[in-house]
Amino acid sequence: MWGVGIPSLSFREQWSSRVHAGEAVSVCLATAWLFFLLLGYFVIRPVRETLSSLVESDDLEKLFLASFLTMLAAVPAYGVLVNLLPRRWLVRAVYHAFALCLLGFWGLLQSDSKEVQAWGVWILFVWISFFGVFATTVFWSVVADLFSSQQAKRLFGFIAAGGTVGALGGSLIASQLASHLAREQFLLVPIAVIELGLVCAWLLEKQATVLANADGLLTAAEVVEPEPTARSGLWSAVTHIWRSPYLQLICLFIFFVQFCGTQMYFEQADIVKNTLPDEAERTELFANIDLAAQALTLIAQLFLSSFLLRRLGVAAALMVLPIIYLGSFSALALNSSLQVMVVAVVIGRAAGYGITVPAREVLFTVVKREDKYKSKSFIDTVVLRGSDTVSASAFTGLEGLGLRMLNLCLLPVVALWLFVSWRLGRKQERLADAEKEQPLN
Repeated sequence: MWGVGIPSLSFREQWSSRVHAGEAVSVCLATAWLFFLLLGYFVIRPVRETLSSLVESDDLEKLFLASFLTMLAAVPAYGVLVNLLPRRWLVRAVYHAFALCLLGFWGLLQSDSKEVQAWGVWILFVWISFFGVFATTVFWSVVADLFSSQQAKRLFGFIAAGGTVGALGGSLIASQLASHLAREQFLLVPIAVIELGLVCAWLLEKQATVLANADGLLTAAEVVEPEPTARSGLWSAVTHIWRSPYLQLICLFIFFVQFCGTQMYFEQADIVKNTLPDEAERTELFANIDLAAQALTLIAQLFLSSFLLRRLGVAAALMVLPIIYLGSFSALALNSSLQVMVVAVVIGRAAGYGITVPAREVLFTVVKREDKYKSKSFIDTVVLRGSDTVSASAFTGLEGLGLRMLNLCLLPVVALWLFVSWRLGRKQERLADAEKEQPLN
């Protein structure tokens, strides 16, 4: 046991103090769903990382632009599905489509035509980027709809930890199979685990009323409302964000997260390309980076995220990642070696997934139900990938300055990000307090 104010390292104590009566089954099902989802993604993620290290920065910028345009096209299509389908069928339609796409890519890469294979590889890069964002966006939209703000602060760390365990498993599988399987063989594993995740999603949906009744802060109207009210597409999401300073702050926060993260990604690709000439070695390195990052992420999710959110507040949790990036970019300005890059990437990802992701998802628990689907899907896809595209263009334009000067130029950007994180976290806490003070119907 640690001293007063420090989170205990006993998992049993953490579980018993944070999971209340009626919540355990829902937490386990949500955790299992995210476990299977990220297990599949992290099996194929090293394929994307390897592809990024094989192309020039100009081509990589084009791939990021293609990813953004794909997101832009997907949001209205997703809005149509939301209009047509209830939540439980919406989830099935989205994830069955992902599984079918993987099967199609596997067949495409089996082609004897070199041209078809080349196109398949570039489309696969864009698709993996799309899958990694959109699949988790749908998951967190559903979870933010099912859990209240107070439940989220206690439980989202546990749920996110399930995804980290899945990511660990996927990274471990990828690292062990990197030298034994062709890249197209990696695509078969996620198909099975996506379908297993859907079973968990179906069972979680059946727990909605039990979970709602377990939270005394919910109003009677919220308990009986079975489906989200989101029934609009891209334009409606934009107008909601335009009218909401809180949603605008979330967009700005996401922009800084992705802008700085993409800068780190480009620097990683550049340093790895200049250090490791062999493709198999690069794939193995990226898989091992994922493995180390997810191990630290798991510790952060189980023992730090809930502590920060409950004891220090959402603002403090959101400020952790920009503080880490201040240190990382400063270190890379002094020494841009592979070793320094690996440490920066591992710590940044661990803080991002372990602390920032649970805190970011808590932000959406205090918005209207329609915004949990409509505005969130726009922010997590179009804003996110648009930020990547802007960052990619910035890296290409400033690449001539050299890595040292580039990292120095990023420091004031991170300082601004730190201020936005504080403002956003304080705003969420005020909205949560106002929601808690509303009388029950």
